[in-house]
Amino acid sequence: MKIWSDFLLLRQLLTKRELYSFSRFILVVFLLLANSGCSPVAVKQVASKIEQLSNLLPDLSKEATFQVQVKPLSKKGSYSVTGTTNLPDDTPIAVLALRHLHPNDRLPPGVGSNPTYSILTYQDVKVKKGKWQIDLNLWKVAKDGRFQEAWQIEQPKLGLKLEPDSEVTFLATLAPTEGLWEVEERLEKQGIKIANNIIRNTVEGDRYVQASQGLSVALPTGSTAPPPERPEDLNGGWG
Repeated sequence: MKIWSDFLLLRQLLTKRELYSFSRFILVVFLLLANSGCSPVAVKQVASKIEQLSNLLPDLSKEATFQVQVKPLSKKGSYSVTGTTNLPDDTPIAVLALRHLHPNDRLPPGVGSNPTYSILTYQDVKVKKGKWQIDLNLWKVAKDGRFQEAWQIEQPKLGLKLEPDSEVTFLATLAPTEGLWEVEERLEKQGIKIANNIIRNTVEGDRYVQASQGLSVALPTGSTAPPPERPEDLNGGWG
């Protein structure tokens, strides 16, 4: 029967992975029109045209990859952060390391007990030939020459005792200066789509791409020569 043969042809074409929803819609419309009076030869001709159209549309069966790996370097407090991706070259990646902190029980009135975090360091890097790499130094030098993390240096000013997590989280994020929709548009031309599992949402609803890795990192130890005094460190910041 003509209807059955057309159904089989329609089913065969609609199950092709390279057909986009738009071309599938057009295919259905043309086959319905064909069933209203066109011959089987005409139906096949229309189907052939639709299949040719689908070949002109990008195949988004590939997904964007975005992975991060962290390794300690021989220099204490320094870590190599590398990534692999099929995002376009020169895509800016923001790389940071943070440690979660927990205030102790004896807090001043009005101060919440929710955990917070300290950004230990932050740098930008760009994708080159599917890879990116940056070295991060988590240690800073306090006024007395001790090696400390940023939050340890600022802790006396806050008047809080903070308990640090044993892990540091290394985050690689598509830099906020690069609109995600722009990257998606560039990837679509290459037949690549961004997988949902690497897309995050801000409180405001903005989307961004992120990968992370946690690593057990001990607090700094040891000391070095104290840094020279800066004008902003003198006279209460007045120089």
